[in-house]
This record gives sequence, structure tokens and C-alpha cells, in this order.
Amino acid sequence: MSKRLSKTKSNRDGVTLKDIAEAVGKSVAAVSRALNNYDDISEETREYIKRVAREMGYAPTYTFGFILPTQDSRTSDSFFNELLAGITTEGAQQGFDLLVSTSAPGSEENWAYLRLINSRRVDGIIIAQPRRRDERIELLLEKKFPFVVIGTTNVQGEFYSVAENTVEGAQLITEYVLQQGHERIALINTPENLFFSSEFLAGFRLAMQNANKPIAEEFLEVSDISQKDGYRAAQTLLSKPETPTAIITSDDMVALGVMAAVQDQGLEVGSDVVVTGYGDIILAEYAQPPLTTVNYPTYKLGQKACEMLASHLRGDNLESENVIFEPSLVIRQSSDLALWL
Repeated sequence: MSKRLSKTKSNRDGVTLKDIAEAVGKSVAAVSRALNNYDDISEETREYIKRVAREMGYAPTYTFGFILPTQDSRTSDSFFNELLAGITTEGAQQGFDLLVSTSAPGSEENWAYLRLINSRRVDGIIIAQPRRRDERIELLLEKKFPFVVIGTTNVQGEFYSVAENTVEGAQLITEYVLQQGHERIALINTPENLFFSSEFLAGFRLAMQNANKPIAEEFLEVSDISQKDGYRAAQTLLSKPETPTAIITSDDMVALGVMAAVQDQGLEVGSDVVVTGYGDIILAEYAQPPLTTVNYPTYKLGQKACEMLASHLRGDNLESENVIFEPSLVIRQSSDLALWL
């Protein structure tokens, strides 16, 4: 082994493509393409890089990692189930497996990511539901470990992401409610630690401002991502001296709880009180009444994230580091019972 290689990490230290790139004096992309037998890398260079990789103990796992955040009612099973279905389906097409583990947010979660990185059990990681000042993203950037983020984030750095235009989606649903002539409009938003929530609130405020409608601060509530807490938040709104005629929520599960609360008050959803969701989960279509919502292409986001991460690891040139899906409105009876007539 040359003097240069003697200073490199061994496999137990968690050898990465970056380690190999530093050892051979090439870019990470060039190393990846060499290991994947791309013919734009000379045969001599390919063999040299492969030899160095073997000596360093590098062995690709062809596996992506995904750590499911467990936080009681804040974990939306419908969202993550559909997301994981998209990731695993595309992963099979790309020749990658998916390793899923769970951890509660916080210091223990950071250790879970470090263990995943250092164990060399995965070649890349997918992160979903970005948070404000997301420590997971900051850690992966610091470690220079390959990853893709599903959702928008305020963390700065060079990484791949795929998201839905939440601001526009919130505008769409709010403008629709405004067009129906509602003045007393409430918003039940998801937890403030999710960056998605700030994006949704921004879209809601923008639509209200464009329509020259005041925002009643007493009509702004926050709920965990669950029917139970959506029910609680709605009960709070419906107990006020002046109640809203429309309740916009930023999550379908929350909206289902809101509809139950409205009905328990002896009111009719879609007539007395309009209720809207966000996500278009399968339960939305079969709710009573069916839920007006915004389609969040969860399955496609999972697929695209997997495709981008696989392409990055192969050293392919991606058209864009950040892919944005446009939202679409899905109008059902929870906002207008007349649609049943």
C-alpha cells in the first residue's frame, strides 16, 4: 500500500466515497462512476479506484436508510406508509433495499443517525418532514454522507431534495374557501417545529392578504398530526363566542377529527361549517362527508427521492438538485354538500 493510502480509514471507521475520493485525488462523482463501471472513466483509473476501495475495505450495501420518527400521535401512519411504499417500489427498480428503523426526535435520534452512518449498513439516507434547524440534515452535511430530503427546509447547504409547493397549496385551498364567501375562516396548523407548518401558514396569510381579508388571530390553532388532537382544536374553535364558518387544516388526519367535532356539536359539515384538509390520503375520499383537500403526491415524492439518491450514488448528472411538485385542489362534499345532489 502506498504511503498515501496508509493514512486512509479502515472499514471499521466507516469508509465513504468521500474517503476514497480523497485517497485517489478524484471527485466523489468520479469515484462513484468508476465503481459503477461508467465508460467515461478510463479503464486504468477505474481499476485503480476499485483497488483502493478494496484496500480501504469499502463495500457498497445497495441499501438506503430511513429513520422513522416516533413521537406518539404526531406520527402520521398514512403519510409514512404511502411514502415508504413509494421509496421501496422505486428502490426495487433501482436495485436498492430499504433499511427502516425508529427513534424518538432528540439526542437519541442523532445517535441513531451516527450509528447508521458509521456502521456502513447503508449507502445513503432519506429524510422526511424537515424541521426548523433540522439537526439531522446538519449532521449529514457535516459528515458529508449522501442523503435526500423530502420536503422544504431552511437548512443551508448543498444537498438533494424533493418537495411539494406547500405555499401554493395553502393558497389554493384558502382561495377556494374565500371564493365561497366565507369571512370567519379558521386555520388549524400542524406542529410549529415542522418547516412545512411555516410554509402552510405563509400560503394561508398570502391568500387572505390578497383578498384583503383580516386574519383573526383567535382563529389560529395548532394540532398534533392526529384525529384526536384535531378534534380538540376544533372544539376550542367551536366554543368561542363567535365561531368560524370554515376551518382549514394543514393535514387530512387533523381534518377528520375536526369533522367529528363539528358533527358532535350538532352541526353539518359542508353546510354549517366547511372543513378542508391537506394530503388527499385514502381516508379523505371515504370520510363522511368526503373531504375537500389538496393532493400531496406522497407516493411520487418517495419514488423521486429514491431515484435521485440512487442516481447520485451512481455518479449520474441530475437535472436539478431540488425537484418541486405542484399541488392540485380536490373538491369534495366537506366544503359543499350540494355536490351530493
